[in-house]
Order: sequence, then structure tokens, then C-alpha cells
Amino acid sequence: MKNYILAVSTLVGTIIGVGMFGLPYAAARAGWGLALVYLAVLGFVVTLIHLAYGEIVLRTTSKHRLVGYAEIYLGQTGKLAGSVIFFVTLYLALLAYLLIGGEFLRIILSGWWDISYTTGVMLVAIFGFGVVFKGLKVTGFLETVLTTLLVVMILGLAGYTFNLSDKENFSLLKADGDYFLPYGIILFALAGGSAIPEIRNFLSGRRGQVLKSVIILGTLVPVFVYAIFITAVLGASGNATSPEALAGLASILGQTFVKYGAFIGFLAVITSFFTIGLNIQNSFRLDFGQSKFLSSFLTAAVPLALFFYGHNDFIKILSFTGAVLGGLEGLLLLFIWRRAKKRGDRKPEYQLGLSRAAVFTLAFIFLAGVIYQFIY
Repeated sequence: MKNYILAVSTLVGTIIGVGMFGLPYAAARAGWGLALVYLAVLGFVVTLIHLAYGEIVLRTTSKHRLVGYAEIYLGQTGKLAGSVIFFVTLYLALLAYLLIGGEFLRIILSGWWDISYTTGVMLVAIFGFGVVFKGLKVTGFLETVLTTLLVVMILGLAGYTFNLSDKENFSLLKADGDYFLPYGIILFALAGGSAIPEIRNFLSGRRGQVLKSVIILGTLVPVFVYAIFITAVLGASGNATSPEALAGLASILGQTFVKYGAFIGFLAVITSFFTIGLNIQNSFRLDFGQSKFLSSFLTAAVPLALFFYGHNDFIKILSFTGAVLGGLEGLLLLFIWRRAKKRGDRKPEYQLGLSRAAVFTLAFIFLAGVIYQFIY
């Protein structure tokens, strides 16, 4: 039971991240009802993709990450595609977490220790990468503690904010709304497949028997939390909802709320940061055979270099990563999953039964999202 809870909390902690704070803004622009439809549909889609990834892991005796599985089942072309998608996606995610995490930390410390935005980013980097470099045991323990605290605080915040809700803020469809906006943000906010190879390690000896339920529960809990968060924030701030959710509520709830919200945001950032950073580091070690020192250096150096070179537009990073790279990763996992069904070297404890029509529908959703994002 302990390892099961640890596995679920790791997946929940990886999924619930900074993307959550863009959801109320997307709902305000597109309509509350449409945003919840997006959330339900994409929640189902992402659950299937996570289950496909879990089956790939169970069909393969050796341990790898996305890049390694792409090479095994799709050859060098697959490895190249997987490497680009994997590293660009996770590095941009780490960059996004550094950017917003530094801002949250600056808000939390204001009044006690006034720091610059850059200092906040560096403090997040030192703490986050420090935990990642310590390894899985420390990361898993902190994931459980911080994820539990995070979910409790979000639900507490929502319960308080519900009292200020105005039913006029809940339009099913916004007139002249930005109807595509929720797609990329929600897809980013639900991404957590990078944790699946990690949680396999928590379930050694009985992994296949429980991995399926871990993936389903670990993916659907964030969907439930997001629905509550969207409804609570949008109900209180309406058209004044800000891109990061907090500023639009400051005038309603005051500065104390802003600090509380920033603390929740920091927890959301750091729990995801741990697992994503660990996944990049382990990919360098397991898929490319690099030393622990070089793997650790490359994990930290790239997002920090991007930051100091001026890549700090948080919204653009969020949108591109979710719609384009998230869609491409979904397509790649579908290809790997179909090949692994024929070429896997062990029998999995569960099998995902998707028809050709279902696979085609999933592929169409991802491909259409990628194409429209460029047009959009």
C-alpha cells in the first residue's frame, strides 16, 4: 500500500503543475462549459495515452525512457524523433517551471526578503536540481508529502473562493470567444507520462498488477482538481481572470490571498520539477550511457542557458509545449505502442484494447491540434 500511494502521488505530482494556473484564464476566454468539455475529453485521451505508455513499459524487460523505447521499437529514426520531442518538451517544461516558480517564490518572500525575479529563478533551480540529483528515494518521499499538501490547499482555496462566486461568470460558451485556447493549455496541464517509467520502480514484483489502476487514478485525480480550480477561480473573478489566475483575484481577496496562492503555485511547480528533472537525467544515463555527473550537468545547464539567453515568455512556452510537442509525443507513443504489441519481449500484465478506429481518432486529435496551433 505504501508503494502504491507513492506511485499515485508521483504521477499526480508530475501532472499537477504550473499549467493549472492558466486553466481559469482559458475558461474565461472560451467559456466555462467548453473548457470543462475540453478537460473531460482530453482527460480521457491522456489517460489512454498514459495506459499505452504503461503497456510499453510492461512489454519491455529492460528499463528505458521515451527515447530508449523509440529506438527499440522504431529504430534510429524513432530514436531521433523521440530524442527531439522528449528533450525539447521536458526542457521547455523545466524552463516554464523555473520562470513561474521564481515569480511565485518572489511573491512568497516579499515583505520578509525582497529578491529579484532572477534570484527567485536561481533559488528554485538550486533547490529543484539539488533534490533531483539526490535521486529517486528523496524525490519520491517529497513527492508524496508535497503532492498531498498541494491537493489539500487547492481544495481549501476552492472552498473559500466558491463563496464569492457569481453565476453570471459561468457561460457555457463565450460569445466571440477564443475557442481553441483551452486545448494547448489543458494538454500541457495533463501531461505526466514522463513519470510512468519512474513509478514502475515503486511497484517492483507486482508492477503489472497495479500499474493500470495507478495510471488511471493518478491521471483522473488532476482532472477532478482542475475542474474544481477552474470553477472556483472563474466564478469569483469572471472576465477579470488573469493569465496566472492570481492577479485577477488580488483585488477581491487581498494581498494575503496572493501569497497563499503563490505558495500553492510553488508547490505545483516543484513537485512536477522533481520528476521531470529526474526523467531527463535518467534518460541521459540509461538511453545514452552518460555518466551521472554529465547527465546531471546537462539536465540543469540547458534550461538555465535558455533563461539567461532571454527565453522567458511563459505563455508562449506553455502553448507551444502543450499543443505541438504534447501532440507529437502522443503520436509517437501510439506508434511505439502498436509496434511493442508485436515485438515486446515479455507478456504485459494488462493490455490496452484499442480498435483501429480508436487509434485513428486519437492520432487525428493530436495531429489536428499540432497543425491548428501553428495556424493559430
